[in-house]
Amino acid sequence: MRRLVVGWIAALMLLSLSAPVLAHAVLVDSAPEDGTRLDSPPAEAVLRFNEPVRPVSVKLLGPGGVDLPLSASPAAGDGELHVDLPGGLAAGTHILSYRVSSADGHPVAGSILFGIGAEPERPAELGGATPPATLLAAAAVRALHYGSLLAAVGGGLFLVLVAGRWSPLNRRLRPGLCLGVGIAALVAVLNAGLAGAVLEGAPLSALAGAPPWIAGLTSTAGLSAVLALLSLIAAALGLALEERGTAGRVLLVIGAVGAALALAATGHAATAEPRWLGVPLVALHGLAVAFWIGGFWPLAVLLRTEPPAESLRLVRRFSGWAVPAVAVLLLSGAGLSALQLADPSTILTTAYGQIWSAKITCALVLLALAAFNRWHLTPRLEDMGRDAAKRLRASVHTEMVVAALVLLFTAGLGTTPPPRTDSPPVFAEKPAGFSTAVVARGRTAIVTVTPATPGPNRIEMRLTGPDGAPLNALEVSAELALPAAGIEAITRPLPKAAPGVYAADGIALPVAGSWALRLDALVSDFEKVPFRAAVPVGR
Repeated sequence: MRRLVVGWIAALMLLSLSAPVLAHAVLVDSAPEDGTRLDSPPAEAVLRFNEPVRPVSVKLLGPGGVDLPLSASPAAGDGELHVDLPGGLAAGTHILSYRVSSADGHPVAGSILFGIGAEPERPAELGGATPPATLLAAAAVRALHYGSLLAAVGGGLFLVLVAGRWSPLNRRLRPGLCLGVGIAALVAVLNAGLAGAVLEGAPLSALAGAPPWIAGLTSTAGLSAVLALLSLIAAALGLALEERGTAGRVLLVIGAVGAALALAATGHAATAEPRWLGVPLVALHGLAVAFWIGGFWPLAVLLRTEPPAESLRLVRRFSGWAVPAVAVLLLSGAGLSALQLADPSTILTTAYGQIWSAKITCALVLLALAAFNRWHLTPRLEDMGRDAAKRLRASVHTEMVVAALVLLFTAGLGTTPPPRTDSPPVFAEKPAGFSTAVVARGRTAIVTVTPATPGPNRIEMRLTGPDGAPLNALEVSAELALPAAGIEAITRPLPKAAPGVYAADGIALPVAGSWALRLDALVSDFEKVPFRAAVPVGR
């Protein structure tokens, strides 16, 4: 049974690592365009994304794979990355490789090719993938970061809300909580460094140098680490002053709130739209989890050291606070799930949904254990004394193990694109027509409608797989409708124009309005991937 459980956990973690560990910024356009032939060397390259990004690294390779130094650092703004190219580029194939960080702190990597005086030749392998060992270490440390941070500040909440002024217990708990704060601080720093290694696609050995640490600390993961460290400093001061009055207890509460805000500063959930809802939900969820997880070790200690009558009083007090904490936990968790899971069917059909299911299963087991403790074991403390305390302590230890699994799966969710990213981003206007990036089932379609005005239009789709390489479909069709004007669906085939490119000219859009576009790509004999977007057709 133990081997089965370990195997199940390992499979789900590998599933999270095999999914694209990317954010949801997508390269919409570039100048020069990918795969284009130029008669003369360009002075600048512009990469256009569907959301603001921060450059991590940009490299230019010339003919033969020669590394060409760039004259200046790339400039980012308004979703565009401007790269000054060196003068006098030689004839042949040039590859501009990029790694950028999006708003949720995750990496986006890719390359564009252009040829000078010749058609560019695409190499068989462009590289740039993050080493699996780095991804695995980052996921494991992320789980440890969640657990150590929440347990440290949650233990402080236990002193304030449950133990109160019970000095004998507080004196026993304080050294362990101080040790927990120190461990949490070290793990928070390491988590930021590993986040930087993932951003740079670097091996673990790169942590011996400065670049991964700089990349991590200048990303949203760095902001989260700074907030976590500040909250831990507040918690440490609170533990030092806890016996002396109100100031220490206020600092312990500030530490818990700060840790919750640190979790809300980065990651998929914190950047889900609408952010005015997503960020508070993450913070509330983190605060409730901190109280619950932070209470496990203090409960185990008091059940071992305190008299049965005092244990019963404190356990009942913890249970009294646990009821509203669980309510906040469930409501905020439901809200976050609704933001991330675009459709209930994605629970079974996506890697994110499967890891989410595993997390929810463990969370339900945790709730069942808590209910068993509250309604069955706690009342027995009054009659059975030490024997009941021993049983309750064993149950709390079981809760610790299950909670560790919940945190492990939560870390897996942090490295897996949520289904909400299958929804298309907002269109961005170009001089001629409109374009957007649509992600569905791990594939990306760059869709361009030109000129996006009433009359004949060209529809083009550039299809890529999870690895960013052009994806050749067996068949592609476009379906357009304008229900507001009573225009039913118009279906047209999109013939293959180039590897991964499908286009058709002369598709009539008779009136202005927001047209519903659906592109169906038959990527295999058994799988058809639908891409949906709203096309604003002007007058």
